Amino acid sequence: MSANEIYEFRDPVHGFIQVNDLELKIIDSFPFQRLRNIKQLAFSHYVYHGAEHSRFGHSLGVMHLVTKAFMTVVEKTNIFDIPQKEWYTQILRLIALIHDIGHAPFSHASEELFPDDLKHEDYSCMIATQTEIGDYIHEIGERFKKLYGKDYDITPELICSIYKGENIENPDFMFLRKFMDSELDCDKMDYLLRDSLYCGVSYGKFDLERLINTLTIWKNDEGILHLAIEKGGMHAFEEFVLARYFMFTQVYFHKTRRFLDNMLFSFLKSALKEGKYPKDINEFLEYDDVTISELIREKSKENECAERLLKRKIMSCIYETPPHANKDQESIHNLIKNSLIQKIGKENLLFDSADKMIHQIPVKYELDSEKAIPIIDEKNKEVMSISIASEVIKKMTEPINIKRIYVTEDKKEEAEEIVNEIQNMMKRSN
Repeated sequence: MSANEIYEFRDPVHGFIQVNDLELKIIDSFPFQRLRNIKQLAFSHYVYHGAEHSRFGHSLGVMHLVTKAFMTVVEKTNIFDIPQKEWYTQILRLIALIHDIGHAPFSHASEELFPDDLKHEDYSCMIATQTEIGDYIHEIGERFKKLYGKDYDITPELICSIYKGENIENPDFMFLRKFMDSELDCDKMDYLLRDSLYCGVSYGKFDLERLINTLTIWKNDEGILHLAIEKGGMHAFEEFVLARYFMFTQVYFHKTRRFLDNMLFSFLKSALKEGKYPKDINEFLEYDDVTISELIREKSKENECAERLLKRKIMSCIYETPPHANKDQESIHNLIKNSLIQKIGKENLLFDSADKMIHQIPVKYELDSEKAIPIIDEKNKEVMSISIASEVIKKMTEPINIKRIYVTEDKKEEAEEIVNEIQNMMKRSN
């Protein structure tokens, strides 16, 4: 197999995605193929039946976008020479490939069951360094050393240190990380478009081409590189942030999806040994959506959570707060919650709180913040933070926090009467 041999994957979001021969070895490895059996959106297909897509396609999509975004920036600015450009591009592509290989079954829904407060990023790096994927990354490193010298080696440890933001020896590495972990990263770009497509909704759509084509570099007074946007791309970025907001409120935090996430967590906490996934990587890799689904079916006659997951038996959501509840709405929620516990019993209720900060861009003037997104006016070379230039970003400072109360089927009517009584009482008092 020649070093220049290129393979293509046909992707429903991005068209043809190209990979080289050594990247294909990583993709064909068992740890990466496992992602075919990890749904991107857990049980969202119980709500949006098309949402059967997996982490496999998403990982390829992120690799494609991070290549496109990085090449757009470097070709526009000519800031790196050819060896640097090719080395950095390969590093980013490998980070994109390994960034989700550590996900637990049903993705984020069971992530809290990792041992020792580990995250899926930690498992991704353990898999990249302890399995055949690490060997293939070393092969890629050997190829780069032959082309450009020993300074251009690539190792799984290097990939993981950049991915987790732990390698600060080369300031360029922190710049590279912005393409994979920032308010402007390619991970978000892919999952918004991909999830929107497979769910059959329009909430996650934004102008991808405009956003990528207006990416650029800003170098501060210390010579540190920052990923930035040209002023002409500001509205595309606003659209991107709003798309994320609506996907969270309408899809990721859908009341049925959240209920099923709770059921999965409760079931696995009782079904897994010591209520946690194994730390041993070989043992962990045996778990995917298929093995957990088999376990759910096996236990469905003796475990209520398993039965609800298998048969889609959803408790009724009888009350929920708005995404940005004020103090009065919080008080009403607490009043209803306490009244239901007292009159119906906690065993017949389920309480959920779904919260997310849609962006972490600092709403202040300092551009040296790690989270700042600089806006570059190409005409007069003026630089400002997007939180100053954009009223949309400035106003989106409140986190989403939706509180919900679910009740068992046999107590639904009684619970609804209690909720209506309290709501009517509050209306009269106002």
